Amino acid sequence: MKSILRQFLNQEKAINSRNVAIEGILKWMKDHPVSFLWLIWILTLCLDFLIRFLGSTPFAPWKIILWNFIGWGLINQFWFFVFLPNVLFKKKWKLESLILIAAFLCYSLIKLSLIVSLTHYDIVYTSFLSNELVRSFQFLLNTSAIWGFYILTMSLEEYKKMEIDLIRLQVEHQSLQLSPHFVLNMISQFSASLLSISRPLFHSMNLFTEVLSYSYKNPRQENSLAQEIHALENYLACQRYRFGEKLQFNAVFPTVNSNSRELFLPKWTLMTLLENVFKHGDCFDISCPCILHCVLSEKNDEVFLSFVISNPLGSDHSKNSSQFGIDAVRRILSFYFSDQFQIFVQKSNTEFNILLSICYGKNSENRITG
Repeated sequence: MKSILRQFLNQEKAINSRNVAIEGILKWMKDHPVSFLWLIWILTLCLDFLIRFLGSTPFAPWKIILWNFIGWGLINQFWFFVFLPNVLFKKKWKLESLILIAAFLCYSLIKLSLIVSLTHYDIVYTSFLSNELVRSFQFLLNTSAIWGFYILTMSLEEYKKMEIDLIRLQVEHQSLQLSPHFVLNMISQFSASLLSISRPLFHSMNLFTEVLSYSYKNPRQENSLAQEIHALENYLACQRYRFGEKLQFNAVFPTVNSNSRELFLPKWTLMTLLENVFKHGDCFDISCPCILHCVLSEKNDEVFLSFVISNPLGSDHSKNSSQFGIDAVRRILSFYFSDQFQIFVQKSNTEFNILLSICYGKNSENRITG
């Protein structure tokens, strides 16, 4: 029994060792892509030597072999680091294609001159060019496969980092929640006592309780756009009660309907942007009031959310502003909406503007289930 158990544990250890080795190779490839590509090219050269040796095929002069290795090694580097990223990601191909063609012609002419000067073969130029084109296609196809694997590895690592960032944000959020039920119950009790004293104060306390209750909501629970908008309205109502007529803030919200109740939105995303106005903005400038404009629209059966905030900057904005809130919102939305959202930030010496746009897709997409 012990031997069986020992054998099982040793197999698990061997599997873990292989996983560690694979992760080490992937990490080395990610950290040293140039060296990794040259290593693959060296292994290809060694494999070609081995095949020729086993097949008793004569070797070319060493100068031609060296030029094949250096020339195509450089072209592979250009294909890997310049051509593929620019063509597939930046949609730039004209200049890159010209450089690639020029590099291929230069390589072919130098190789042709070496063959003429070092060998006594009768060269058919069309056959030589077609053979080189076929070899080029094979080499670039292999390099493209390696590049695709490299990009996949980088994307998976980026996705993993994004997941870790999201989990860290959730942990940080939960760490701020100190006995939420106790806090809410006590505030509700105080609010009930205020009813006989002041109805406006009772109403404002209820609004504050709703905002606080929403802030305590578990971010893993499903959350709708309507809930976020309702929290924004209550938050602004509390600030109006707090500052009275001094507060200069114009806000427009969409009507809460079945559509906004079904659309998903991570909790506290829009609220974070609104809170930044009161942290870093000047909310009391009569000549330049703060503006919040939230619109839900449909176009070609696709639902769009547009959220705009414009506010004058406070006197100490450069000292206190950290952009952490906007960066956190961007990371969270990137996790949930991928490339279906955009955030534009414009800042001057006196004013700050932010535009958030989310495309929810067709009417049947991005709905809250359950």
